[in-house]
Amino acid sequence: MTEPEAPRGEIVDDEGIDSREALGDTLADLWWTFLLRGLLAGAVGIAALFWPTGSIALLLQLVGVLLILDGGLTLLGFGRRGLIGGAGIGAVLIGLVLLIWPEGTARLTFFLLGAWALIIGIGSLISLGQMHQLDPERATVRNSGIVALIIGLVLIFWPGSGVVALGWAIAFSALAFAGVMLFMAARFKRAGERVSMRVVNK
Repeated sequence: MTEPEAPRGEIVDDEGIDSREALGDTLADLWWTFLLRGLLAGAVGIAALFWPTGSIALLLQLVGVLLILDGGLTLLGFGRRGLIGGAGIGAVLIGLVLLIWPEGTARLTFFLLGAWALIIGIGSLISLGQMHQLDPERATVRNSGIVALIIGLVLIFWPGSGVVALGWAIAFSALAFAGVMLFMAARFKRAGERVSMRVVNK
């Protein structure tokens, strides 16, 4: 009579789990950076809705400042290493182009804004892969990444090139980005509060 086989234990990478949990805790601690991004993007979006089309160059400079601040907050939270840090550097570079050369063609501006949205989306999906499978914020990060990717693709392949179309594109993109950032800020703030409660109850 043979002995029953011992149940096979699943091999768990403790280091991988720790790094994913650390990323989730980092996102929870940085909820205020998402709030600030949302407020800044919302201000730009509202300004774009009512901005006179004759001052489009000044509006593009304002967008450039937003991108520089967004990239700076990314670098502040995640550092310069890895693909997420690269996304922050990319946002800063795109912002500098818009700030220094706002008179560029509308097509280039669409491309730069689309590239920025794609960078945000790719960065979100990369961070999703690094998060723990049971992290309750995975759905938030995934959905925000998909929305950003869609916005980026629409802007890059947008057929319009007029000043009015550009102003509306900036307004739509900024307001959509603001909504995503404010939603993520609220979710990550609640996640941080849950972590704090668990620590206190230990």
